[in-house]
Amino acid sequence: MKVESFFAVPIARHVLEGADSLCPELEALFLAREAEGDTWRHQKFIDTMHGALFESRFDLFNWPDPPVRRLAAACHEAVAGLVQRLNGYTDEGMSRLRFDYHSWFHITRQHGFQGQHNHPNASWSGIFCVHPGETVPGRPDSGLVRFHDPRGHVDMYSDPGNRELKAPHNTGTCDIRHERGQLVMFPSYLRHEIYPYQGRKPRIVVAFNCWISRVGGRVVGHG
Repeated sequence: MKVESFFAVPIARHVLEGADSLCPELEALFLAREAEGDTWRHQKFIDTMHGALFESRFDLFNWPDPPVRRLAAACHEAVAGLVQRLNGYTDEGMSRLRFDYHSWFHITRQHGFQGQHNHPNASWSGIFCVHPGETVPGRPDSGLVRFHDPRGHVDMYSDPGNRELKAPHNTGTCDIRHERGQLVMFPSYLRHEIYPYQGRKPRIVVAFNCWISRVGGRVVGHG
């Protein structure tokens, strides 16, 4: 019997090189920008955001600050590598792709959370953990990222024949706990939510959306 896997959803995790020194610099920068109030805040109302959550403007990867430039370059390198691997592109094929980004940072304080959502008008999204916040005893779901199965009718019937399916054929949700310096990349259509954060120290992440077009020239990253 030959069993094949179709309709798989790739979720990639990658620890950025040099994150141990990069993350403290980003943390200090973002906390300073948060303290300036609305100067750096994204002004559009987003109905999935609740509680104590600061969201910056969506031009983060264009900022000239050295730690942001390092982060933008590292995230682009990771996205480009993932795109090449999953699509089977040659180096020549990659040289004809242009990568564009929206990018921002989140600072979540106690009880802040985000409802279920996805990221329209992009092919890939990512979340980089600058600081995961603090572990709260008895609350393993604090600040948890939960991805939901995109197959709309996958749960229409459950019995012992499909209830214990193993990866990659399992159904339901995928939970990821942020780790300092870790980048998580996923298809932008994938719905996800952030559980209420219960810690007292701020939880800080960078998020981005990427869309790609085919042009001449080399592989470039743009904010």
